[in-house]
Amino acid sequence: MQLGDISLEKVNTSLYGFAGEVVHPRGMVPFPLTFGTGATRRTCMLKFLVVDMPSAYNVILGRSTLNAFQAVISAYHMKIKFSAPGGVEKVQRDPLQSRKCYIEAVCKGQKRSTDDTPKGAPPNKRGKDIEPEEELEKKKGERPIRFSQLKNY
Repeated sequence: MQLGDISLEKVNTSLYGFAGEVVHPRGMVPFPLTFGTGATRRTCMLKFLVVDMPSAYNVILGRSTLNAFQAVISAYHMKIKFSAPGGVEKVQRDPLQSRKCYIEAVCKGQKRSTDDTPKGAPPNKRGKDIEPEEELEKKKGERPIRFSQLKNY
């Protein structure tokens, strides 16, 4: 995000990245966040921590944000529902896109392993993979995609 000349509130805290690295925020900024459109739109003024690092994500929402919107989430269905003046609104995302973001954020194109076996070693000599090999749910007319197929997208 290009925030321009917005002045940041100082913060004395550290965050931990997805791979366990320590991230020091540059500061905090109040910013309006809107969920939904039209009659089912809801906006809350929230404070966001600003970090200076590449990421597959524009923003990461935590419990305080979900509580501010009185939102209910289902990680399995990748859906958020929240009440708004015009009724209940839902936000739903694509599981395939979510996997791609995960791979970009954590794996960075490299297969992570639980041992130090060299990458060129035969498959039976390698450690157990950290990433699950589970299939994504089938959508109508689509064949299943294995998680390992996304690593070189």
